[in-house]
Amino acid sequence: MTLDLDLSADLGEGSPDEDGIWPLITSANVACGGHVGDETSMREAAAFAARYGVAFGAHPSYPDREHFGRRSLDLDADALRASLIAQISALRAFARVEHVKPHGALYNDAHKDRTRADTIVDAMCAVDPTIAIVAPDRSQMAAAAQAAGTRVIREAFADRRYEPDGSLVPRSITGSTLTIEEAAAQAVMLANERAVIARDGTRIPIAFDTICIHADMPQALERLRAIRTALTTPR
Repeated sequence: MTLDLDLSADLGEGSPDEDGIWPLITSANVACGGHVGDETSMREAAAFAARYGVAFGAHPSYPDREHFGRRSLDLDADALRASLIAQISALRAFARVEHVKPHGALYNDAHKDRTRADTIVDAMCAVDPTIAIVAPDRSQMAAAAQAAGTRVIREAFADRRYEPDGSLVPRSITGSTLTIEEAAAQAVMLANERAVIARDGTRIPIAFDTICIHADMPQALERLRAIRTALTTPR
């Protein structure tokens, strides 16, 4: 049985599993200097994407390499816009960027903050108005993109636990990262039911176009293999 879902991963972040992850995904979100990444890592990512036919996207963040982009920064809209344009443009030097997925704290902030979301979409359009945004369906990023006429690739996560409002449980909370078995089960539930079980035990619907895994988590490659096996096993 072949995999008929888009599997994506956040890459270019220095994980030792990355070489093994590229052949198993269909879309990639590549770090482009905000939280990590440099000319070498971006060039290597572009080569991997071309080799395996993987859709190539940017994974920009707050300019915060010290904290890996996982800390909210109080940047004004102009400063954030300039940083995002620089990051996306840096990646475009190596390959065509088809989509943009914000990273870390920026992703979490823009999930609920329309001003942040509008700034992200504006920066993307300034670089290339045909670039799509990767964002949760029920998010301010999706709303901002739709208002601007920007295509939205709705994202779900196989390896992270959800809050009842559809946002992700912060990594600082125990249990926010799913085990290999839990992630495989969540991927199957997403594929079959377009839903997940949230942290409080409630069932919440998740509309999506791509299922993401995080390459920077422990056992990322094993988790991805288990997810693919679960998704391609006849039931």
